[in-house]
Parts: sequence; C-alpha cells; structure tokens
Amino acid sequence: MLVFRSVAILSATQITAWGAMFMAVSVTAADMADDLGLNPSSVYLGPTVMLVAMALCSPPLGSFYARHGARLVLALGSLFAAPSLWLLAAAQEPFSYFAAWTVLGMAGAATLTTSAHVFLNEIAGEGARRAIGAQMLAMALAPSLAWPATVYLEALLGWRGTFALYGAVMLLVCAPLHFFGLPKTVGHVHAPKSPSPEASFPHDTSRNHLVTALITTAVALNGFVTWGFQLVVIDLFRSFAVPDYLAVGFGSAIGFIQLSARLFDFLGGNRWNGLTTGLVAATIMPLALLALIFGNGAEWSIILFLVLYGLSSGAMSVSRATMPLVFFTSGQYASVVARLGLPLNLAFAAAPPFFSFILGAAGNWWALSIALLCSFGTLASMVALGRMRPVER
Repeated sequence: MLVFRSVAILSATQITAWGAMFMAVSVTAADMADDLGLNPSSVYLGPTVMLVAMALCSPPLGSFYARHGARLVLALGSLFAAPSLWLLAAAQEPFSYFAAWTVLGMAGAATLTTSAHVFLNEIAGEGARRAIGAQMLAMALAPSLAWPATVYLEALLGWRGTFALYGAVMLLVCAPLHFFGLPKTVGHVHAPKSPSPEASFPHDTSRNHLVTALITTAVALNGFVTWGFQLVVIDLFRSFAVPDYLAVGFGSAIGFIQLSARLFDFLGGNRWNGLTTGLVAATIMPLALLALIFGNGAEWSIILFLVLYGLSSGAMSVSRATMPLVFFTSGQYASVVARLGLPLNLAFAAAPPFFSFILGAAGNWWALSIALLCSFGTLASMVALGRMRPVER
C-alpha cells in the first residue's frame, strides 16, 4: 500500500513539476520572446541552461540521498522551485531570464526524475523496477496535461501570471505532498532478502567502475539522439519535403508509440530486467534510422521510423532508470543514478541545438548519420554490459 501511494503521489508531482518547470515554455515562448527582447530560438536556450545546471548539481546529491533520503530532497527541491519560477515570471531582460533558468536547474536536480526514482528504490526494494515503470508510465501523460493547461492559463493570466501560479502550486501542493504524503525511508531502505544478481559483485570496485562507465556511455549517447530528435523531428520530416500537416501529425504520433512501449514493459512485470529492455531498445534504434536514411523520406520509411524510434526511445527511457538495479544493490542505486545525472543532462542540453544546427547547415543525411553513429555506440555499450550481466549463484 505504501508503494502504491508513493507511485500515485510521485506521478502527480512529477507531471506537475515537469510541466511547470520545463514543458510550459513550449507554449509561452512566443510571448516571452516579445516581452524580453529575445528571438524565439534564444528563448529555448533557457531550458538548455536549466539542464546544464541540473547536470552539475546531480552528482553531489548522492551523499545527500544516503544521509537524509530522497523524500527530503524532493521536498526541498519543490520548495526551491517556487521562488525559481517566480524569478522567471519577474524576468525583464535576457540576463534575469537566463539567471532564473539556472536557479530552476538547481531546483530541478533535486525534484525531477532522479530523486523520484531513488525514493521508489528506497521504499519498494526488490519491487523498485515495477514501481519505477508504473511512475514512468504515468509520466507519458505529462505533455498531454501540461500543454493544454498552459494554453488555458496563458490566455487567462499571461505568461508571467502562469509561471507565478505554477510557483505557488510547487510550494503549496508538491512540497507538502513530498514532505507529508511520502513515507519516511531513511534507516530502513529495503534490501534483498537473499543473494541476487544485483548483489553478485558489490565490492568489485574496478568492475563497478567499468559497469558505470558503460551505462553512462549507453544512456548518454542514446539520450543525445532521443532528446536531440525530440525537438527537431518535425523539421526533420519537413526536410524530406513532407507537407507541414503531415510532419506535425507524424511527430505527434511518437508520444503515443513511446507510451505503448512503456506500457508493454510495465505489463511484462519482472519477466525481464532493465538490461534486457535496454538491449532490445538499443537494437531497434539503428534500424529506425536506417529505414529513414534508405527510404529517403518516403511515407513508408517515415511510418517505419516512427514505429521503431518510438518503441526504442520509450523502452530505453525505462531501461536507463532501472538498468543500474541489475548491477548494483539497492543501497548503491542512489549514488550511481546521481552520477549518471551529469553526463545524461549534459547530453540532453547539447542535443537539440546541435541537431538543429546540423539539420540546417548540413542537411538531414548528416543529422541522421551522426544519430546512427551514436546509436551504434549505445548498442556496443549495451552488448558489453550484457556480457557482464551478473549471474545468480
């Protein structure tokens, strides 16, 4: 019952936090640009600044998780998010605008995704993979809820009033839910009842470093491709002379396919682990890119790309959260995912402007070829991890 309550609370607060702190700018960008004297593309550098700040702040949180637990980190992050959003609402020129995003990144490191997964590991123990999968399944609804809400609120309150209201929601709703709604976990983190694959080499330091390096490489390269294409996929389709209405329709379909992949993984329960999911996802991604390259933007190739790309990115998003549980104990999980936050968020931050530049300056062939090279790097790292899979004794 505690796990179900925790998943429900974190699903609600993560959807709210991501919507308020990251996704809302997709709706408000045009009005923000007019008010702040920026061009629309510069407005989108704000979330990039936020992701860089999140990356730099993530590793130090590992020791804080160990001492105080993820519940307190989530609560403090929510509290800190409120004045950060108010700073954004009050921004009058580019300097204060980007400064607000920097502070938002510091809050986001504490309250977005990683802390939620660490908490579910603390409370669910051996059932952490399924709990994290359920929470990520709910997160697929975030754009569908956040964007319409922001459209309505911006029309009613303007973009400044919208972010001011979102700050109040983080303070008055998310912070109390984290602090009072989530159960305390420090001092009684679940441990496996018997030796398991996850605990088969907890003290082999050199092997642990190699595993961490391979996981980092796999998720960073994959994240570079998936987050890079998330922003430019409509422009990518347009570059193949696809009509605007089809490009937007095709791009919108990716979210539903990603949701299907997460649902399939969740329904699979404990039949496979995060490593197996990641291996399948890493195998599918090159096929998706090759279909679009060799199909040269033909309608069949775009549809095949959408299906394969959506399935791969949806499954990999679950894998990168649960794969460390295959190799590390529950107690090690928090420090490992905190370290992963640095390269992963840097990849997320760099990818959209990089692929946008390559697509505009060199064309779709180069953009797809670079993505294909990254996907092969992910696959090679996952194969190496597969060969290091712990064996239950």
